[in-house]
Amino acid sequence: MGEHYDFTDVWTIPAGIDFAWRMVDDVASWPSWWPDYRFAEVISDVKHGPGSRWHVRVKSDLPYTLDFNFTVVRHEPPNYVRTRVEGFFEGEIDWRLEALPPGTTRMTLHEQTETKWALINLTARLGGRRLLMSNHRSAMRRGETGMKAALARGYVPPDLDVVPV
Repeated sequence: MGEHYDFTDVWTIPAGIDFAWRMVDDVASWPSWWPDYRFAEVISDVKHGPGSRWHVRVKSDLPYTLDFNFTVVRHEPPNYVRTRVEGFFEGEIDWRLEALPPGTTRMTLHEQTETKWALINLTARLGGRRLLMSNHRSAMRRGETGMKAALARGYVPPDLDVVPV
């Protein structure tokens, strides 16, 4: 049995909700603005929406790289997406976006997962849980900072096959 984690992270992004949604919805673009995401590719015929699957590789502060897959199970542009995650850990991760005036968006990521790697579970049980949680917080901070920096540079997400409603 793995270790269970429940994280909630909130970002406030200087972009309208439709733009912020496009950045979240196009996982393949994440490595261009989120430094911890080293690789992301679609592995399904569906690129956006329920049934789309993504394989990602993530490297944060600790000396290991994570590989896992996202499967979109609920997709409500531009406000909500829920994914099932499998690989290094299993569970659900969702993003909830809320428009704030003027032209800003609150993005809330909620992650409920269980780690599957025996070494990480042992580390957590032997007192390393706070280190693992700190690693998550650092990765999320870099994601928020990276998204804001990309926006400041004039980043425009690639065109999507599905126009947000």
